[in-house]
Amino acid sequence: MTDDSQAGVPRDTTNAVERDGHRRPRRRSVLAGLGTTALAGLAGCASLLPASETEGDRTVTDTAGRTVDVPDDPERILGIGAGTLRQLAFMDATDRVVGIGSVRESSLNELPYLVANPELGELPTFGDRGADRDGDAEQILEVEPDVIFLNGDSSRADELADQTNTPVVLVDTENILTEDGREVLYETWKTIGETLRKEDRADELETFLEDTIADFDERTGDIPVDERAEGYAAAFRFRGAHGLSTTRGDTTMFHYPNVENAIEDVESHQNSVDLSHERLLEADPERIFIDVASVDRVREEVDENPEFEALTAVKEGEVYPVLQVYRDMRNFGPMIANAYFVGKTSYPDRFADVDLERQVDDVFEALFGERMYSDHLNAQFPDVYRPLF
Repeated sequence: MTDDSQAGVPRDTTNAVERDGHRRPRRRSVLAGLGTTALAGLAGCASLLPASETEGDRTVTDTAGRTVDVPDDPERILGIGAGTLRQLAFMDATDRVVGIGSVRESSLNELPYLVANPELGELPTFGDRGADRDGDAEQILEVEPDVIFLNGDSSRADELADQTNTPVVLVDTENILTEDGREVLYETWKTIGETLRKEDRADELETFLEDTIADFDERTGDIPVDERAEGYAAAFRFRGAHGLSTTRGDTTMFHYPNVENAIEDVESHQNSVDLSHERLLEADPERIFIDVASVDRVREEVDENPEFEALTAVKEGEVYPVLQVYRDMRNFGPMIANAYFVGKTSYPDRFADVDLERQVDDVFEALFGERMYSDHLNAQFPDVYRPLF
């Protein structure tokens, strides 16, 4: 496996008997006897594909309001588009996934949903990053999915359905910072749950997130704005590592525990904002939280810019690396874990009962069924949740 591709494991598509001895509904094969050239032709000419012949079809409504006919109990699925495979992992449906988009080898040890489901790294790929992020029809045909979940637009969903003769269900993901954003996420979970007959899991996830928000509110919701602790989010990954003078507006880890952003007038939709050194020094945040992926860059920057040693957070040992959030869309598990760390660091009396390691493991167990922080992520990222200087 290289950084830009991953080897697929060949599978026998002539046998309808799948894992655990279950038999999936047969679709009349469009692959038998066809070579690569013919497959490519089929991918570009939907009229040559025969109509789907699955048993037990039913209709679901996706997040775009489209009605889609799907098999009664889909056993072979794909998640296409940024963040979609992670949603299938949240839904405990990775045992049905038959292919993934290419990922960097390092992601297998760093992204929680892949750490929890290492078998995903052995599956065939259906498209590279970049232009093919929304799936390569020829490669999709080769793994014969029953249903495709797509984070994209309706026109691409219709096109992909025509090219592959496979139902395409649109999903969406938003930021969990706002109630509206969470409602979008809940709708996605409900859509996947209805399609895969896993409605109970969708309810479990929604309950977990709502209970988590309520926990933060109970701990810190009564603190007046002018009495709240301040923090600064720096060096968060966006097209590579960054230094202390780069921030972003999306600070969910501050919002949940009611910590104020020390840098005012940074909008939540801004992915990356470069500050002047003067503005950062003037703000002089008492605590700085940085992306663990940028640790080396931050150390270099402080060495190269001695003026940063005057920052209170640097002098007092209050610069803390936190888990990566902005990688292959937003990672909600690290967002919540980081929020507990920010809360415990900023309001130690209000989070005195929180054992951080246990709490972070509880978050990942709720989302992925694995207590992966103490067993894996802590060793993978030894700088996380410890003073950098």
